[in-house]
Amino acid sequence: MFARFRSLVRAHPVLTFYALAFPLSWRAYLVALLQPGGELGLDPYGPLIAAVVVTALAGGVAGLKGWGRTLLRWRAAPVLYAFALLVPLVVTLLGIGTNAALGATPPPAATWASWPSLLVVFPLVMVLGGPLGEEPAWRGLALARVAERRPMLQASLAVGVVWFAWHLPLLLARPGEVVPGAIGILSASVVFGWLYQRSNGVVLLPLLMHTAQNTFGGEFAGPMFSGADITRLSWIRGGLYAVIALVLVLRDPRLRAAPVASPETLPAPRLAA
Repeated sequence: MFARFRSLVRAHPVLTFYALAFPLSWRAYLVALLQPGGELGLDPYGPLIAAVVVTALAGGVAGLKGWGRTLLRWRAAPVLYAFALLVPLVVTLLGIGTNAALGATPPPAATWASWPSLLVVFPLVMVLGGPLGEEPAWRGLALARVAERRPMLQASLAVGVVWFAWHLPLLLARPGEVVPGAIGILSASVVFGWLYQRSNGVVLLPLLMHTAQNTFGGEFAGPMFSGADITRLSWIRGGLYAVIALVLVLRDPRLRAAPVASPETLPAPRLAA
């Protein structure tokens, strides 16, 4: 029985990952649906746990070591690191300014004075706020496997749709956030996929960009607005990421080129024993 299950995981690692990631992450949400009043949140480490389980079942210790080595890759062009850290900052500043120009209450000057604390907040957001539990799984496992058979653009969108669905408990808890959330998440998935491809499989880059967006756009800009102003900010942010994704797709034909993964390009974790 176990041998048959292990063979199934080897044959369908991404689907198995999805099947595990959702219940592992949605535990609190599902309980809250049955017992109203609970916290409608996500366990950000559900995807990482699911990825570890899938890799261990399909590839054993050797598979875990191989996957771990892909996650430790860090050599990439400095411009890609600058892109990962600065683009979320620019998107956040443009979002704040555009939101205020469209009628949002301008944030008080005192809120801008808190920016030095972001140096401390950044690593906390990475570890506790989701990115460290998500990127090694969504990009390091799911995207790496899907991109073996599809162009990176298609792979990024395919993974992005599931990534958006995974976020639904958070989006449904915020009125008006589902549609702009879908635009932003799908666009970010394309941008993260581009970073992953251009760096030859460095998961650290989308991890840093994800952390930067959650830090600048969430922890810093989020408290500046409330009510309808927050919803407008989500639309602006989603639109800006959609523009960035479109520019990358139009300017970099490798995103549309068919299958990009090979032993010399995007190393997927070895899942067969």
